[in-house]
Amino acid sequence: MDTHESTALVSILRERGGFSSGFMVCLGLLAATTLALEQGFSLGAELTDRLHFFQYGLSFLYVVHQGWMLWRASDRWELLRRRKFEYALLAGFVLLALGLAWSDPVSASVLRFLHGSAPADLVAPLVQLFLLASVLLQLVQLHHRLLVHGLRAEWVLVGSFAMLILAGTLLLLLPRAGAASNTTLSGIDALFTATSAVCVTGLSVCDPGTAFSPLGLTIILALIQAGGLGIMTFVAFLAVTSSESLPVAQLLAFKQIVNARSFAALKRQVWAIVGFTVVCEGAGALCLFYALPPTGDPFSRAGWSVFHSISAFCNAGFALQSDSLIAHRTEAGILLPIMALIVLGGLGFLVVNDLLGLQVTRLPLLRRVPWLKRYHQRLPVYRLPLQTRLAVRVTVGLLIIGLAGFWVLEAGHLLRGLPWTTQAWLATFQSVTARTAGFNTVPIEQLQPATLLLLMALMVVGASPVSTGGGIKTVTLAVLLLALRAMIAGRDKVEIFGRTLPQRVLLAALGVFVLYMLAAATSVFALTLTDPALSLRAQSFEVVSALSTVGLSTGITPQLSIGGKLVLCATMFVGRLGPVALVLAVFRMGAGRRFEYPEEELVVG
Repeated sequence: MDTHESTALVSILRERGGFSSGFMVCLGLLAATTLALEQGFSLGAELTDRLHFFQYGLSFLYVVHQGWMLWRASDRWELLRRRKFEYALLAGFVLLALGLAWSDPVSASVLRFLHGSAPADLVAPLVQLFLLASVLLQLVQLHHRLLVHGLRAEWVLVGSFAMLILAGTLLLLLPRAGAASNTTLSGIDALFTATSAVCVTGLSVCDPGTAFSPLGLTIILALIQAGGLGIMTFVAFLAVTSSESLPVAQLLAFKQIVNARSFAALKRQVWAIVGFTVVCEGAGALCLFYALPPTGDPFSRAGWSVFHSISAFCNAGFALQSDSLIAHRTEAGILLPIMALIVLGGLGFLVVNDLLGLQVTRLPLLRRVPWLKRYHQRLPVYRLPLQTRLAVRVTVGLLIIGLAGFWVLEAGHLLRGLPWTTQAWLATFQSVTARTAGFNTVPIEQLQPATLLLLMALMVVGASPVSTGGGIKTVTLAVLLLALRAMIAGRDKVEIFGRTLPQRVLLAALGVFVLYMLAAATSVFALTLTDPALSLRAQSFEVVSALSTVGLSTGITPQLSIGGKLVLCATMFVGRLGPVALVLAVFRMGAGRRFEYPEEELVVG
């Protein structure tokens, strides 16, 4: 980090409106503290009432501050444009409060959900939700201001994930985050769980469904969503909708993060990612809700559906059952939506968008719709980009290889005696989930060594770029195989589908692969030192699962020592961020050299 980057945070405090920003930071810290105290600890009625009044005061100060800023502004429309998110948040909660006050059926339903008895019981939860949204908005804006002041995106990305893990660890240590009020999670277990959730891995040292309260599960779900969609995606969304322009280097980094084809398409791409995530997770939750037996509390079924929908789309692999999805291994209504969410999340936003665009341009009826007609006129002959074609081909090929390989290897072992339809379901699901999701419908520890090797190979490749999954990525594998083919054919250039790959793409793919291999070897070596009693097969499988952010395990995770858990925490962190940071560094804009050294041949192999 250079001198300019190290002073970015200091510059924020000196910028115009520094007093206003400092006041908002103080409000945010106080709001976060009161929320943690009330939700995380069992307080008496008197202290709870005092906290409520304090929170009412914080909300009042927030509203007064926004009104004062608007009143004293010389150009109010410009202020509304620059602070549109703050005022939109304020207006949204005012409308929500009015809606609850005027609609008796809605307020009655919310009261039943919150176990309240009078409409006044809705005031405190509404104020707390408002304060929580304000705190989250300030955190995202802080990342944006750091980028505006020139801090490199790689540092912001790594730092934001580290701070998110730290915050998640502290929140999971709250007494009321555990299932039992008189017991709390140990520090190392809280750190491991938070790291696994933020890195969307799914490895767990305890059973989430029984070890955590609804508050703890909500914290885990929020960490999964933030880690899966990517903190930088939220920042990119704020950046492209903000009036403050980012430096070119940061815009280039965002362009690589969301894989936009141009700077002009960056804003459209970020909006598409957010909308695609909301639609997929919402549709998945609805499908799971109606697939469950219509018995019991509907709110519990809705919570189960939302949790597993987000976990599946983010390729996290967290489940509320100790045996993952083994109990549902024959229920197509549950497995199909989860597999669809895993594939959609693992394919990546850009790939799905390209595939939808291809179908739109091929349907004459849809092309008559005015805005689609204009889209088609701009692209009269739509051609799938090279990245999308490679990602889809490799994904389909790996799914077929995984399905056939698992079925053949386990047909006479774990699948023996089962109907062929059940065998097909199990083989298909494990082929899909091994790519980085981490759910399982069979006991992993009972699989044959050859099957474990097959799953490890699938885990190493992982998902596609700009997705919620991990691994070296499908396009990276495709680039490496194409480079090998070019070397065998004696060609100087790597070519595919009438296109030549740039050298920096080859360097990025090679760098990701080498980094992955070095990290895997180092982690396995460290795990053999911290937990020598465990078998090398189990250790290797655990490390590959952590590094690829998959979450499949042979059952040794709870048995790990403190050192072993720390090793896996570092492995998950590197697996989630290492390849992204490396690609950003390779593609970062810099001054090109005006000279070249003479070449000299080497003998390799």
